[in-house]
Amino acid sequence: MTMNEATSSVEVILGTYEEYLLGYRCSLKNESTQQTFATHSHCASIRSICTSGRYLASGGADDRIVIYDLQHRTEKHPLTHHSATVNCLAFTPEHTHLLSGCNNGVLAIVRVGSWQLEKVWEKAHKGSPILDIAVHPSGKLALTLGGNHTLCTWNLVKGRQAYVINLTTKSKDPKSVDRITWAPCGVRFLLSGGRYTEVWSIEKGGVLNTIEHDCKVICALWLENEVFLVGYENGKIATVNSETGEVNVREAHTTRVKCMAQIGDLVVTAASKGDFKIWNDDFKMVSEVNTGCRITSLCAITVEDDGESVSESESETSEVIVAPVQVARGKVTVEHDSDTEEVPKKKKKKKSKN
Repeated sequence: MTMNEATSSVEVILGTYEEYLLGYRCSLKNESTQQTFATHSHCASIRSICTSGRYLASGGADDRIVIYDLQHRTEKHPLTHHSATVNCLAFTPEHTHLLSGCNNGVLAIVRVGSWQLEKVWEKAHKGSPILDIAVHPSGKLALTLGGNHTLCTWNLVKGRQAYVINLTTKSKDPKSVDRITWAPCGVRFLLSGGRYTEVWSIEKGGVLNTIEHDCKVICALWLENEVFLVGYENGKIATVNSETGEVNVREAHTTRVKCMAQIGDLVVTAASKGDFKIWNDDFKMVSEVNTGCRITSLCAITVEDDGESVSESESETSEVIVAPVQVARGKVTVEHDSDTEEVPKKKKKKKSKN
């Protein structure tokens, strides 16, 4: 994928420990960078952000998800259906639903546009934290990684769990695995964490290749179907051939690479101390910015010359944004997983007047 000639700018959006969501526009023509926005919508650290079409979602340690309209540059409203830190977010490829996982093991699905809560699994990983979510390119299934060292597959068409893999018998270092990423082909996915990256195949139903690294892997993303990029705790990055296991290490940052994103032929990497860098396809640095905040997550979008965001789809622009989700008042219909048992509340005994 190459950058469109009419698109000469990239906007990098960052979540921070300082509770701020930051935006920076980087011009590729004159190599200049300027801050576009800074919003303080969360009251605790931001843990995850993701984009789809015109929308951006951020999840934080304040148990909330905040939705932003990038086209009109407005904040919609917070989603408050979680009661623990929101660790991970993922939109479906067709921009129809938003999946979220939190620290108490709840997995939820919200419809984009109406922002109504459609499905809840109270104990997706038996109450253990959900560490990461990856939606298949087809949008028909998703994978979640749990703190109980299990990998769950979810059928998004039927809205139910398909199967569970116990990583303690499959993975090289199951206690350290904390990230999962689909390859563009949708046949392979990557499990990363600790000193290992594992390439899995849904055709084989297991591990294709395990690559050991000299330093702890913090984050990873696929560049092509056979090549992925990893960020290390020591600030370096490396391209890895998933078939041969060849690792090509490069200098990047002075502190751990916290997160990264790909946008066209460009790659954005961000370090924990607050700096992010944009690299071209030859890994020559195009831009560098120090935000002054501790970065936790990032995403990148292309913007037109007039500054408007390039939307992947305009199919949901006519939908009406409704009020925040209020399950207690019955304003939305929530479908709970059949395995979830409701605990009846004990009735209080009336005190005797004698």
